[in-house]
Amino acid sequence: MSGHARRRTASLACLVAGVGLLFAGRFIQFDDFSGFGSERWIFPFGILALILAVAAVVIAWADPRTRLWLGIALAILLTLLVWQHAVNDGFRFIWTSDEGELAQLEVVVALVAVVLMTTAGAALGGGRWLVRAAAYLCGSVALVFVAFLAGLTYYDATVCKGNDGDCLAPLGGMVWGLVAIPVCLVAIVVIELVLWRRTKRR
Repeated sequence: MSGHARRRTASLACLVAGVGLLFAGRFIQFDDFSGFGSERWIFPFGILALILAVAAVVIAWADPRTRLWLGIALAILLTLLVWQHAVNDGFRFIWTSDEGELAQLEVVVALVAVVLMTTAGAALGGGRWLVRAAAYLCGSVALVFVAFLAGLTYYDATVCKGNDGDCLAPLGGMVWGLVAIPVCLVAIVVIELVLWRRTKRR
């Protein structure tokens, strides 16, 4: 077996083992209609699953072809997650106690898959624009998340301070996050124009 084949097998095996541990630890369920997840989590399994996921990426990173394989595998996993999220009301991924953690998992898997596939594509001759695309995507998601947290914190400290009733701070955070999207788009266009002008001058 070649070095590439061994690295690919080890990386995919770590990914499969990590997903298996999430099932074994009851972090992923298909029949939880309560919306709160199981109270019988086996937390050490979750930690091991996280370690294996990181190990899969580390093993794959040195070889572009292995990166591509792992990225494709994560894209397939993401498709299955989104499909179950859409059609199965009992499907849950809960790391601690928040039902929204399934959406967070989907975002993380999507970002890692995109980074792996685009950087692999660039290394295999696809062009540096692929790396920039991955950087733009990750940066935009990070900025939207920071804007959401900033809006949430602001409304908690002002409008919702001392309010005993329902507070719409999460809605305010969502508005701030949505405002960050066009800001990211404008920044991307400006950066691309600057790079294009530099390339044209050369």
